[in-house]
Amino acid sequence: MKPIAVDTSSATALEKIPESCGAVTVGCTDVAGVVEAVIQSSEKLREEHEALRGTVSALEADQTKVAEASDEARLLSERAIERLGEGTSLIQSSLAQINSLLELVDTLGQHVTSFSAAIEQVRRSAQDIDNIAETTNILALNATIEAMRAGEAGRTFAVVASEVKSLANDTRKATEEITQTVEALGEEASTVIGRIEAGAQASGDAKASVARIENTIFSVGELVEEVDKQNDVIARSTGTISGHVDAVQRVLTSYDAAARTNESQLEGAHTRMGELELTASEMFDRIVQAGLSPEDSAMVDRAQGIASDLKEATERAIDAGELTEAQLFDVQYQEVAGTDPQLYRTSLSDWADANWRPVNDALYAEGGAIIMCSESDMNGFLPTHITDWSRKPTGNPAHDIRYCRNGRKILERIDRKAKESDAPYMMAIYRQEGDGKTYRIVRNVYVPLTIKGKRWGDLELAYSFD
Repeated sequence: MKPIAVDTSSATALEKIPESCGAVTVGCTDVAGVVEAVIQSSEKLREEHEALRGTVSALEADQTKVAEASDEARLLSERAIERLGEGTSLIQSSLAQINSLLELVDTLGQHVTSFSAAIEQVRRSAQDIDNIAETTNILALNATIEAMRAGEAGRTFAVVASEVKSLANDTRKATEEITQTVEALGEEASTVIGRIEAGAQASGDAKASVARIENTIFSVGELVEEVDKQNDVIARSTGTISGHVDAVQRVLTSYDAAARTNESQLEGAHTRMGELELTASEMFDRIVQAGLSPEDSAMVDRAQGIASDLKEATERAIDAGELTEAQLFDVQYQEVAGTDPQLYRTSLSDWADANWRPVNDALYAEGGAIIMCSESDMNGFLPTHITDWSRKPTGNPAHDIRYCRNGRKILERIDRKAKESDAPYMMAIYRQEGDGKTYRIVRNVYVPLTIKGKRWGDLELAYSFD
């Protein structure tokens, strides 16, 4: 902060005293503001610290769950490896049996193929026998003819020829039956051979599938072993994380204790600076009360005159029935919805806007040393204010804090002290912020407003000689 320099080269020692009190008050206010900012920052950091502790606690809980899950995963992977080993042995045994069956199918296919060749050979032999029977039959027929020509001499030969013919016919019949049987057997053999060939081809595919199964089982085994290794790495990493989380928790706990100690000390310092600020204002008040600052005494006279005029005007309104004492002293503060900072209204608000605000506006319009004039009840309630600071709320806090003062409750430590005082007036001095880099020293005179014999509150006149 850069204070506005005060030219005191021509001032007397007594004239410098109020300025010195003001400088003390401003210094106390400045330090108190810094301390309060540090306290707020510390509180915010502690809130973030609490949130971080919660996050770390959640991380610790998650880490515990991960550790438990990792342990369970390791047990499961070990069981899986064991079961997979057992299953692999059984599958490999089954695959060996399947391979034996497939080889048997191949052998059977070879035998059936040989059987088919044998049937074909039988078919050809049957055909040869049939041809021989045909030739024998022709020869028997010729022999019969020749026997008939020979007469009685060829009778015996005729009988032999007849028997040969009969044998040839029987041979042909047997050959035909053999052929039919062989043909039927050949058809059945062809069907069986076709199926066996299909089975042999399928057995080849099955062998390839069996090989893939064996490779897959081997790959699964390797994968499970790799998972087991990764679980072991996770378990070790989880243990490391657990150690780090414990260390962070210890650091956070230590920080929390230190932060609370610092906040306590800062609170004490802030309270002390507030007390020093009140002491400086009290010194200023006593100087003015002693008549040692003529220019401030003139402002006191002005404020007391304004308070007297307001008192008389208000009592006349009560006597005329324009305002009741119940309305004047109404403390049933009704909240104005949707305002931030919170605004209130009472049954005095409308009358004060119409009768007290013009007085405030007139003094504010004078300019010069006078900065502000306002009225606040014993609870710090401002029923009205100057027109420029009685604007309609916009919802923008920066705007509403500055320009929406009518209806506010402002009761700072110095305001409470003024309400508790029964002196004809009380002085205060404080720093009014400017653009954040500069400020001016503001002097304030509180004059009690006693209406119809009862203390309503105070008239406040703020001014500055900077």
